[in-house]
Amino acid sequence: MVLFKNSLFVCLSILVLGCANAQPKEVEEKMAYIERYRLLAVEEMERTGIPASIKLGQGLLESRWGTSDLARLANNHFGIKCGKDWSGEGYYKEDDDLNDKGELIKSCFRVYSHADQCYRDHSAFLMNPAKKERYGPLFELKRTDYRGWAEGLKKGGYATDPGYPAKLIKLIEDFDLHRYDEVSYQELLSEMGTLPTLTQPDSPEKTKPVLVVGIPQSTNDVKFIVAAENQTLKDIASKQYLSPKAIMHYNPHISGADVPLKAGIRVFLQSKPKSWRGEELFHKVRKGDLMIDISVLYAVDLDKLYIRNRMIHGQEPGENALVKIRGGKAKKQPALQSDQPNKKPTPLSTVPNQSATTSTAKPTVPLTPAQNNTSRPALQPIKVGTSASTDLASNNKPNPAANSTDPFSKSNPTAAPTTNNNSNNTILAPQYYQLIEGDTLEIVAQKFKTSVEGIKKLNNLAGNDCKAGTKIRVK
Repeated sequence: MVLFKNSLFVCLSILVLGCANAQPKEVEEKMAYIERYRLLAVEEMERTGIPASIKLGQGLLESRWGTSDLARLANNHFGIKCGKDWSGEGYYKEDDDLNDKGELIKSCFRVYSHADQCYRDHSAFLMNPAKKERYGPLFELKRTDYRGWAEGLKKGGYATDPGYPAKLIKLIEDFDLHRYDEVSYQELLSEMGTLPTLTQPDSPEKTKPVLVVGIPQSTNDVKFIVAAENQTLKDIASKQYLSPKAIMHYNPHISGADVPLKAGIRVFLQSKPKSWRGEELFHKVRKGDLMIDISVLYAVDLDKLYIRNRMIHGQEPGENALVKIRGGKAKKQPALQSDQPNKKPTPLSTVPNQSATTSTAKPTVPLTPAQNNTSRPALQPIKVGTSASTDLASNNKPNPAANSTDPFSKSNPTAAPTTNNNSNNTILAPQYYQLIEGDTLEIVAQKFKTSVEGIKKLNNLAGNDCKAGTKIRVK
């Protein structure tokens, strides 16, 4: 789907869709809220299955688009009360709690250090096993069924207002929030170009900026943090009391301990298990997904992922193929990007044609789901029993650029330039690559098994700047 490219265009579209009765300042405030929290909502959708439209709609409704005292002073955007299990700070205000005499008393609401903590706690609240009877049926709905979710929240007792579903649905439709239910974290991050700052600028009591980055999280029982712009693995290792060697071992998707990272890259703080521990059995491959991306998304050991799918390092699954992420070995390997995966790669003589039907002809630099998010869905997990075509990529033409070695594999850190199989004396044609968003010379050098200095020399480059769309020679 095509996303709107700027807030002005979105705002004008919204006015046409039904916001004409709202004051211009109110529309602007709502748009600013959506802009600030949409990436977090999509990330939570991919992690938990809660539709981004519902997350954003509830956030808008419950927090009065971030302007309520509860949101500004307690970073509580969903009206979540303390409850008996809460051990943190409380914010007290009158709501709907009564004492034994039937008199209105102040209710205790949870206080969060950061807004993103509240967004994640909202997910945990709905997924709490103790509330399974109330909210469990919601997770059986399609994530695009925002109407069913809105009605189900009211039925489960999330709000006492009988008009709650209608208000929530109106916000979703007025602001076209349902489009975020069909977009991946990768696609949205690529559109935005940077991570948002989750701060409340209108709150003098909360002046410290709050970023998505740097906060320990976990997936598949593996701890990770999201890197800040220009952090390195060494920086993170020192703060997390890890050795550079250990953190490099945990993060084969990152090319070096001293390489400045792009904001949004997942950095794992411990080793990954051999399989996914969630319900999904397969990952359905979308355009651009690599095995390293799938490994990062599900926090599954890359070597075990290859073994489970009867693949060797360097082989990449074709679009729409199913990659098995848990359980025993697959009965057969998924359809691959090339029908000759075991042959040595041959050099490209020209820049890959990006418009060609064989999408794998473009050398794709492995990125993390948060970096381009190159895969966080593109990354759509497939549950057991889900039917999907596994052979749509099988009719791809042979890809001369298919790589039979993993550029990030420690067992193959360097490789000599490939020569023509017919003659050891064949002179290789120059090989070129067109830079894409997020590329660095370090990443390109790693991909093509060369050095930064070598690339700079071939292209007469004085610095390390990389501009997307530029064609450079790599061999």
